[in-house]
Formats: sequence, C-alpha cells, structure tokens
Amino acid sequence: MFRKIFIFLLIGAVILGLDLIYSTLKDEKLIFISEEEVYSLMNSWALQVGRNPNPKEAKAVIDNLIEEEILYREALRLGLDANDQIIKRRLAQKLMFLKQESRGEKITDEELQDFYVQNKQKYLIPKQYDFTHIFFAKDNDGAQRAKIAFNEIKKSENLKGDVFFLGKNFTNKSAMELRKDFGRDFSMTFETIEQNIWSKPITSSYGSHLIKIISIRDARLPKLEEIKPRVIVDLNLQKKDSALSEYIQELKENYEVVISRGLQETYNE
Repeated sequence: MFRKIFIFLLIGAVILGLDLIYSTLKDEKLIFISEEEVYSLMNSWALQVGRNPNPKEAKAVIDNLIEEEILYREALRLGLDANDQIIKRRLAQKLMFLKQESRGEKITDEELQDFYVQNKQKYLIPKQYDFTHIFFAKDNDGAQRAKIAFNEIKKSENLKGDVFFLGKNFTNKSAMELRKDFGRDFSMTFETIEQNIWSKPITSSYGSHLIKIISIRDARLPKLEEIKPRVIVDLNLQKKDSALSEYIQELKENYEVVISRGLQETYNE
C-alpha cells in the first residue's frame, strides 16, 4: 500500500518537474514583439529616411527585430557573451546609466547656493573682446602689405585686405579662444592694444593683421540667477556621479578581487 502511494507521488513529482522544465523551455522560445518596441523602431526609421515606412518596409522592420532577438538568444545559449570585453563594457555602461538616472532627488535652494559658491571658478566669465581686423595672407607678401596698410589706414580706413576664413568681425572672444583661433603670440598682444585705435601689424599663423578693438569686457562672475539652469544641470550630474560611486563601492564589498602577482606592482603604484 505504502509502496503504491510512494510510486504515485514519485510519478507525480516527475510529471510536475517535466512540466516545469517544458514551461521554462517554452518561455525561452517565446518571442513577444511589443507595440512600444516597434513604434520606437518605426520612429527611428522615419527620422533617418525622412518619411514613414510603407507596409512592406514596416514588415521588414519587424522581421529584423525578430531575427535580431533570435540571434541574441542563440548567442547567449552558445555562451558567446562570455569573456567578450565589448559586451562586458556595454552591459556595465548600461547599468551605470540606469543607476545614474534612478537618482531623482529634488535639489534644494540651499544645495544649489552651496554648489555655486564652491564652484565659482567654473562659472567665471573671462575677459572678452569685440574687434575687427584687416587680414594679409602670409603667402601673398602679407607682412610687407600690412606695413604699408598701417601707414595708409591713418588717412583712410577704407582699406581692403585678403579674405579671412573665420570672418572679419569678432565678438565675445576670450584670450583662450583667441589663442585657439589665432595662436599664443597673437592672443598675448591684445593686452597691449589700445581700444578704438588700429594696431601695428600683428602676426598669426595665417599671416598679418591690423586690429581694432571695439570694446572690452572685464572678467566677471555671473549671479546665480543668471546661470541657474546650468548650475542645476551641473549639480544633478555631480549627484548622479556620487550615487554611482557609492553604488560601485557597495558592490565591491560583496566581491573578493585577486590581482595577478605580476600586476600588483603596477596596480599599487
């Protein structure tokens, strides 16, 4: 009697186990295509092509999505994701992004003010210049023509030079921007040029220039209210970075890291 009950229970357990295995395998073979996925792909397609896809093209988009999902699952089944640095990096980046985006704390006015005060140097607007120039290309006897033009410009400002690819008139240019566009020596001379008077020829990497500074604005720190949106973005970014660092540190405590002996000297430097 007991033997029959035991066999009956055993058969029932086997059937239940097989059913669970079958259900799991069945779920693994089920591919559900949601409207959200398809609409997102359709929108991307339309943005790239400049129009909505026709029925045939829409079907091709869905077919590609199905094939991609099948290949993805088969790749996982074959273990192709193991020891793949690109896949590791992409997954790590995705987790980092999700963790950063989950940080949704409201920023208080006090936090914003403190962050602004601690990072004043970041928001400092440097000294800026508005100026015009007459350009003489160095491969067209520019230096000599610039000297002649400087003597003539005292009589008349209606002088023509060569076309300069960055333009003739410039506004809100800082010393750093001048150095980037024209070179270090060119930018340094701006500290010695008198405003509203044509300068002597100044050399850049492109040739010679006669410069007239129209206006100068001294460096200043804008008030918080002037740049509040920018400060909010920066503070949010710092909060997200801090949250991610804390999260990674918490995770590290759950792992034992062993570094190869040959790498320990490099790692500990």
